[in-house]
Amino acid sequence: MFSPWQVRCGIADYTAHLVEALRALDDVQVSVVPFDRRPHPRSDYADWGRRMNTGDVAHIQHEYAFFGYLLPWRNHFRSFISQIRRPLVITKHVSFDGPLTLVGQGWLSFVRRAKWSMYNRWLGAYATYLNRDTFDVARQIIVLDTHLKDQLIVRGIRSEKINVIPPGVPRVPRAMGGERLRAEWGWSDKRIIGQFGFITPAKGHALALDVVAHLPDDHVLLVAGGLRREADRGALDAVRQRIARLNLEDRVRITGYLNAVDVPAHIHACDVLIYPYTHVDSSYSVMTGLAYQTVPVIISDVSAHRELAERRAGVELFRSGDPADLRRAIQSVLNDEERRAAMRRDTLRFAQEYSWQAIARKTREVYLRALQD
Repeated sequence: MFSPWQVRCGIADYTAHLVEALRALDDVQVSVVPFDRRPHPRSDYADWGRRMNTGDVAHIQHEYAFFGYLLPWRNHFRSFISQIRRPLVITKHVSFDGPLTLVGQGWLSFVRRAKWSMYNRWLGAYATYLNRDTFDVARQIIVLDTHLKDQLIVRGIRSEKINVIPPGVPRVPRAMGGERLRAEWGWSDKRIIGQFGFITPAKGHALALDVVAHLPDDHVLLVAGGLRREADRGALDAVRQRIARLNLEDRVRITGYLNAVDVPAHIHACDVLIYPYTHVDSSYSVMTGLAYQTVPVIISDVSAHRELAERRAGVELFRSGDPADLRRAIQSVLNDEERRAAMRRDTLRFAQEYSWQAIARKTREVYLRALQD
């Protein structure tokens, strides 16, 4: 299996849990070909491709950035797969297909939309390669939700080779220690809204700040995360500038990157978790938030999140990009104990149904289909 490994990355966390669950099955062994999320020459990708032949099945956890991103002279995916001789399975984590739902104004937003349109449509054959041929080379494809499958079908990939297998709900330590953090921050009597995950333009931090500014003063925001890559520093700077403009310095705390051992206490400190993403294909941060099963989770109604709600994951939806509706959702959940209890019950059932053990068994079925194809 090719994947980022032991680095700060949601897909690395996803893979670690998948590999652990696969290795727990009696008839599966997994060897990881690790990627460190750093630039590499084509020769390294060719070497990694040859190493994929040591198993009966080669499985790629795919994100465009793992292969040099999108520019044709930097994209090393072809060098990698040209060396693979085993039945190939690809898990598609990120899409550049369909509409871009990222909100925002200004020249940076214009540039993002222009680039998206180029790789989605304008570049013709190369756009087709990025959005279809990259994945159609596999005997079996795994996607994390139905809208990714629909995109591939529209591009012309046979539906029977596309398998929808959502991420599993990880096992997490007990959430405890939040009272100590609240006391340290001077927030013991506050209602803490938690926003976990890396800071990027699509995560909706500006929306969260606008909402906090219109909530009572005892509502505060914990931004539990930092930068994964230097290219997103502009997003962090914009968050800090917005905090100053809205006079929220005493009501917002940015932790920076949290080590795994620190997450349970920070979750425990929160009264509600929000994920106001304006564009996402799948987020392991949301699954991690659900895993604790103690703090209610509010998510935007982008397609990947709607599918979570349809699976009765115990989440509250709000209209993506709508601060008034996010404010409504926060107040509704915080002020309704019966609603929170019902959400916890649904999340408990969801965590049992979508455990990593169950996801590993579904993944093994895909491997068997790839071998039989």
